[in-house]
Amino acid sequence: MTELDILVQAITEDLGDPSDWGAPVEFRDSLALCALNSAYSLRGNSAAARNVLARYRALRPTADTDSGRDLLKAMDSAGGPANFARDILCNESKLPGTNRLRPEGIYEGLSRLAALDTSVTSAEHLRAAAADGSNSARAAWLSVKGFGALAWSYLIMNAGVSTETKPDVMVQRYLARVLGDDNKLSPARTRQLLQLAAAKLAVEPRDLDRAIWLHESPSK
Repeated sequence: MTELDILVQAITEDLGDPSDWGAPVEFRDSLALCALNSAYSLRGNSAAARNVLARYRALRPTADTDSGRDLLKAMDSAGGPANFARDILCNESKLPGTNRLRPEGIYEGLSRLAALDTSVTSAEHLRAAAADGSNSARAAWLSVKGFGALAWSYLIMNAGVSTETKPDVMVQRYLARVLGDDNKLSPARTRQLLQLAAAKLAVEPRDLDRAIWLHESPSK
């Protein structure tokens, strides 16, 4: 059996019928929620990310349709990203590998997206940018200190890009265990295997990524 055959067999046994996997996390009409959820999910606790979204929704009744500019204005009204983290979100955790508050990275990233020649200020704009083959939006987001490749992947997945995956620690751990502990899978190889397995199973890569993540997550 090939690596792909082994992986597909394990997915079928471990995850069951794809119709039972449940819907992925998605905020098709709110770049604000995409940005918050993706940034607070980076090496973060899923419950903490949900609390952040709940607090933003309490502040902004229009949160589910808020643009990137709406979130920037909300931070400005709170006195800046640091005050927003402390007083509104009640979460002052830092971006991985930095001493920067997560809203500081979000503010910078959304500002850079809005400043592009083809401005990206909504989830719809983000989906279009991800689909058009241009690298400018991705480069703008990744230029933020503390945002790596997974930050971009999860941002566009949250916006509804179902062909994307984010091979984070838990997803890589699952694949490494299934394929044998001696397999040191790179993020690129993990992504490739997820895409191939999704095609074999006739599911969206994002849905498979989410199902594996939930299977591995202690909090689920």
